[in-house]
Amino acid sequence: MVFGPAWQTARNIELNSLTETRPDAARAQVRAAAERLLADLARGERLTSGWNDEPLSFALVRTAMDQCVSRLAETGLWGRDNQPLSNEFWAIAGKILSRGPMQVRARTKPRGYAGDHELFAWICDGLDTPDPLGRQFDRYFQQQAAVESVRARTDQIAAAIATRCFRIDGAGEPFRVASVGSGPAIDIERAAKLLNESQRRRLAVTLLDLDAEALEHGRERLGGWLHEEQLTLVRDNLYRLADKPAAAAPLAGADVLVCAGFFDYLADEPAKTLLGLFWRHLAPGGMLLVGNFAPHCPTRAFMEWIGNWYLIYRRADELARLAEQAGIPAPCVRIGAERMGIDLFLCATKDCRGFTNS
Repeated sequence: MVFGPAWQTARNIELNSLTETRPDAARAQVRAAAERLLADLARGERLTSGWNDEPLSFALVRTAMDQCVSRLAETGLWGRDNQPLSNEFWAIAGKILSRGPMQVRARTKPRGYAGDHELFAWICDGLDTPDPLGRQFDRYFQQQAAVESVRARTDQIAAAIATRCFRIDGAGEPFRVASVGSGPAIDIERAAKLLNESQRRRLAVTLLDLDAEALEHGRERLGGWLHEEQLTLVRDNLYRLADKPAAAAPLAGADVLVCAGFFDYLADEPAKTLLGLFWRHLAPGGMLLVGNFAPHCPTRAFMEWIGNWYLIYRRADELARLAEQAGIPAPCVRIGAERMGIDLFLCATKDCRGFTNS
């Protein structure tokens, strides 16, 4: 019996990958994992009289999913190498897994990308799913370490923005906050709630995202706290931002510039270029916050096999090296994390000794 979800790092498992010597064994293991999941869930349905015993239902679903994900991880397939067999897995088990709205949205990507604004809002605000089994799947999704870390980082960013705003006495001058890949701007909404009325009046917020619907949701969320003239919405391709000075111009003079989830999809070269752009646009005394999931994230197998959700993971030293290559002075850089310790944050401030504004 496997206890808990897959925890091993990708590198440890890759060394013993079934696919290196026995590709058919990996396929057989995936099919067996799917069949076992169906059997475990059928047994759970009987034991709970149709998933009507809430505590027992979740215990059985959690155990079945943990063991299934661990078996899938044991194939040693990581990243997009597991996508073909993930599709075979879903051909067997997808009908029952599709009763969970959150994991289905992650996998089907109706907005064309993983982690869209609606899924992000479900993560932060919750979702009331009427299907009793679907509710247990959603609860399992919500208890994944990576999902917990998204909620943690949202509150942490909000607190950082509010604290920075109170600390910097602008004598009525605007306090400029920019969010790249803003989604529905829940972190900025929560920051606004922490501020008093006079501090909220200072806010000048720029939301930059490719998804027009995400920007509109951000506008709606912030509308109860900010006046229309305090909010700038920029819709543009984030991957080409460094090549489009006009699109990046609204970031100029940011007192806080946040990019919480975009670097998880960026290779090193564009990541370095974008870091340099952010640093140049930051106001003197400003703070840059850039998030990136670490390789020890224990949710990786679930994300990839169930959600086809693939990230570029980085260690703390790799984030620090990107900052150095981007021209950010080392004394200005600190690498931290949210409370789960798996979503790392590069924090760079222009109030450190010896910074240059070039």
